[in-house]
Amino acid sequence: MAFSRSSDRPEPSGRRWTGLQGWLQRRLSWAWRPLLYAGIVIAFLMGRAQPVSPAAPFSIAFYTAVRAAGFGGLAALPVALALLGGAALVQPLSVFATTAVAIGLVHTLGGLTQVSPRHSPLIGALLAAAVAAGQGILQNPAVGTVPLAFWSSLTGVLALLFTLAVSDLRQGRYPEGAPLDLPVPAIILLASALTGLQDLTLWGRLSLHGVFAGLAVLLCAHAGGMGWGAAAGAVIGMSSFLTVLAHPPGTGMFGPPTLSDSQAMAYVVAGFLGGAFRDLRKPGVGLAYALGFLSYSMATQGQGAVLEAMALSAGTATLLFWLLPSAWAVRLPQALRSERAAPPEPDAGAPVDGTVREARERLLAVAQALREIQRTYTQVAAVASPPAPVLERRLRSLKEQVCQSCSLRAQCWERDADETRQLMDDLWRRIDLEGPLPLSPLPDQLEARCIHPAQVAVTLNHLYDLERSDRALARRLEEGRAVAGEYIHSVARMLDRMAEDIAAGGRPGRAMPAVFTATAAVARMPKRGGHISGDSAVTGPLSGGRFLLALSDGMGVGREAAVQSGECVRLLQQLLDAGFNAEVAVKTVNSVLLLRGPGDTFATLDLAVLDLATGQAEFVKVGAAPSFVRRGGDVTVVRVPAPPAGAVPDVEVEPERRVLGDGDLIVMVSDGVLEAARDQEDKERWLLEQLSREQSADPEEVAERVLARALELTPAPEDDLTVVVARMALADGAAEAAPRPKPSGQWVPAMTAPRGGPGGNGGRRARRR
Repeated sequence: MAFSRSSDRPEPSGRRWTGLQGWLQRRLSWAWRPLLYAGIVIAFLMGRAQPVSPAAPFSIAFYTAVRAAGFGGLAALPVALALLGGAALVQPLSVFATTAVAIGLVHTLGGLTQVSPRHSPLIGALLAAAVAAGQGILQNPAVGTVPLAFWSSLTGVLALLFTLAVSDLRQGRYPEGAPLDLPVPAIILLASALTGLQDLTLWGRLSLHGVFAGLAVLLCAHAGGMGWGAAAGAVIGMSSFLTVLAHPPGTGMFGPPTLSDSQAMAYVVAGFLGGAFRDLRKPGVGLAYALGFLSYSMATQGQGAVLEAMALSAGTATLLFWLLPSAWAVRLPQALRSERAAPPEPDAGAPVDGTVREARERLLAVAQALREIQRTYTQVAAVASPPAPVLERRLRSLKEQVCQSCSLRAQCWERDADETRQLMDDLWRRIDLEGPLPLSPLPDQLEARCIHPAQVAVTLNHLYDLERSDRALARRLEEGRAVAGEYIHSVARMLDRMAEDIAAGGRPGRAMPAVFTATAAVARMPKRGGHISGDSAVTGPLSGGRFLLALSDGMGVGREAAVQSGECVRLLQQLLDAGFNAEVAVKTVNSVLLLRGPGDTFATLDLAVLDLATGQAEFVKVGAAPSFVRRGGDVTVVRVPAPPAGAVPDVEVEPERRVLGDGDLIVMVSDGVLEAARDQEDKERWLLEQLSREQSADPEEVAERVLARALELTPAPEDDLTVVVARMALADGAAEAAPRPKPSGQWVPAMTAPRGGPGGNGGRRARRR
């Protein structure tokens, strides 16, 4: 008997599709190896990443990491073939032969890394360094000691970092929540793989390396904000710095600059700005990244084909980021920051378990590796080979461009060679002293000796312009190296502190409870006729039981000054709360202001970090007015002379430390407050007298009265006035949890200046507890 399916109970089509999908997954499960396929692609790119060096650092380091991560001979064979396939496309036959021998040696000796699984990253690093040194000697027996030592050491460091990344990816640690805020080894692995795209372009202009590197920075900035964006930009930019080290400016003096050396620091700036606009989601992150990348590139590169290529790469990366489905972009922070239940509070005397110990050791290993990279990087820059004689290059270029087809070439450059060289040297000295050679009239000595004097003058002027541009490029590259080295060293120090916090139970400062509490208030007044205060202040608690007081005065007054000072205090608060010390935070803000390009982008920085556990206050001033500390009836002055942030490349930061007690007041003022007594020779005297007579201990009242007194001295102030007052007090039991610090430097409307006595209202005030 035939049965017909009831029309009112149809089989759902979705169920049939789900069953078919499950059947296909079961049948093809043997072929679904995403980690293997990703390793093959990365290996192919690593094989193509071949700097001008006596060894193949990326290929050796990556294959060593694969073997040290526990992959056996047959499992690692596809990776080895992919490495050799990529190397065969870019390496000459002789170099490829030595690379194949090196990979075979790593394959044979890779089992040594499993002798001690706990120390396999270190063993792999030593093995990779030894194999790289052997390849360098085999390829060129006359190789120099310094280049060989550098590239072999770099290979070992890369092998250590790659091993950490491959092990974490294989064991699935990142999806379960990484111990670091940022998966540094994995990003270094990605940056090194992207180096294999350096020479690949589309239509001769679109750099694939620039596109995919920019996309990686955008994803990190979207996932973690400013810290992730800047850190990812620094790490990915390091791959470009390696290319610059392999092709220093002196090797191509009159040629165009390479794309990579201009992009290196641009990634840091663009990633930082992209992360700053993370709250605006993908449109804001992408637009901020593109504008930051282009503004830095225009400031450093100028105009030309290289700038157009960089702009095209940044624009394409931004477009791909916007086209990427939002669900995919959101998966990155979810995978790296999966929510887990808070671990139970460990006993004070309980021993550190194996997981915590392993995390601490891993952090220390990464920090040590970063320090080695920074040290090696600095040493190579210091021992760089001197350029060839400059005069010979000038004469060679002149002969090739002007004298090659001249009928008197033999007479000038063979029979009268000494006289010709002396003439060219004299003309070059004249250009150095007086500027370009005039074309009308031409120099007399040139017209007397040459039948093409105008062409010679034009060529010498052109060579001088090229040489001057090349010197500026080399100087900018050296500054970029210094900034990159400082960032790497700072990140290493922060990782050391994170390791110490993990060893202490994961709670920094928990062994020293807060003994003090701090309250703060801010009083302000815009300049005469102004509606926006150019001063910005931020007060509030920081991580680790600290309290922040920060005041910044932007260059000038009004909206532009408010933007500058507001950005400074916000960035300072975020860096300090992330764990950076005051010195690194101030230098970072100074670098950001410098990288904005030409113009008056100066801002003063007045910083006080209060340790609520010890009572110690750390004052840092960069171009700021003196601060005052009142204890009872005694008032002391804290002054540290320094230029404003953004004025000089290397700002000197010298913290001033004071020990505070119960009831002490800290008073910070902008320079407009001190300038209120412009008729007095000692502009600090009136404020010292005011604080000595002050009877109140309430920060809000003190701030209002100081501002009111300043307005008595100058009823129509010519500059913005801001007063920040904080009070230290002994804590009564457990301190209440306080909110994160919020900037108090909002634009405020102009207010009528108070005419009353010291108790009058001093303008807009903000209170922070």
